[in-house]
Amino acid sequence: MPMIVDVKLDYQAAGDGINDDTQAIQAAIDQVAEGGTVLIPPGVYRLTKNMKNKQVTGYGTSYSALKISRPVTILMEGAVFETETSHSYGVFWIYQASEVHLKGGSLKGDVLPADGIWSSRIGVLIQNSHHCSIEDMETFNYSQGINIYNSEYCTVRSFKTSYNMGSGIICFGSKYSLIDSCTISSCGDGHLSLFGGGQHNTVVNCFVSEDRPGYSSEQGITLERERNSLIKNNTVNGFYYGIDIKNGSDSCTIESNRTYNNQNNIAIRPGDGGGNGQAASNNISLKKNVTTNPRGVSPNASILIKAGTGHTLIENTINKNKLVLTGGILLNSNIITNQYKLIANTFID
Repeated sequence: MPMIVDVKLDYQAAGDGINDDTQAIQAAIDQVAEGGTVLIPPGVYRLTKNMKNKQVTGYGTSYSALKISRPVTILMEGAVFETETSHSYGVFWIYQASEVHLKGGSLKGDVLPADGIWSSRIGVLIQNSHHCSIEDMETFNYSQGINIYNSEYCTVRSFKTSYNMGSGIICFGSKYSLIDSCTISSCGDGHLSLFGGGQHNTVVNCFVSEDRPGYSSEQGITLERERNSLIKNNTVNGFYYGIDIKNGSDSCTIESNRTYNNQNNIAIRPGDGGGNGQAASNNISLKKNVTTNPRGVSPNASILIKAGTGHTLIENTINKNKLVLTGGILLNSNIITNQYKLIANTFID
């Protein structure tokens, strides 16, 4: 098996946006040497649904055009992959694999999905895998841009996604994953979501925003049943809940983030009920965040704490009368109680 293959030169992929290139690209992935490199040159590659690539996750069933189950690097700078939203499928499925690395590429559904919010079209699904990475990629018009599902030590870096019916990036039940320098906008639900009992994940240097008229109930970065994870140096604006910690998250750190123009910039709350439950989140550390100018709709808050114990607020910048505690209590001072520790925070007009 060759260590490097080119999908156009070696497998006759057209890359013209007209011919179906699914089988050619899949053959290149399957036939390159383990640990080798697949080159996908600039072009427009039309992909179709492969019914054999059926994915079952905590969100239901999805399909993909291409499946990867062995170590491989795929270089795609300048390549555009087009899928048909009406046929309900995504592009890449990384399954039970390690050392799969995707770099570059633009994944585009033809229209924004109108159904199947949670599962039916995942741009890239990393499932039951470890030490995989996605870098310099963008996706549009999927149910989810990227789903890191029950995987470990995976990295998503410099990824851009928008116009997904569900999350732009979701890290579901995964551990030790890194989401770095990503841009997520104009999606649904939690735009960047850590969910499903994950641990020790890190989200840094991301820009998460929503500016579409009429979209006022979404969440920016959400943590649900997440433990020991770090949210640091991100910018979040335009949501009902900017950074939303709920449903039994524990011992997570929210540090040096900039949140503004959210109805509640940072919230620690029971959750939304339903199948996700409303367990209190505990031992959340809010440190050195600038969380000011919440959206001018009442009620609003720079920081809203409605549930849990052991929360620590240290060196945050907060608008006066915008730190709202359980029972609607407004606080403009630093205190230490059994439930909260507020130390060296700055309250501004």
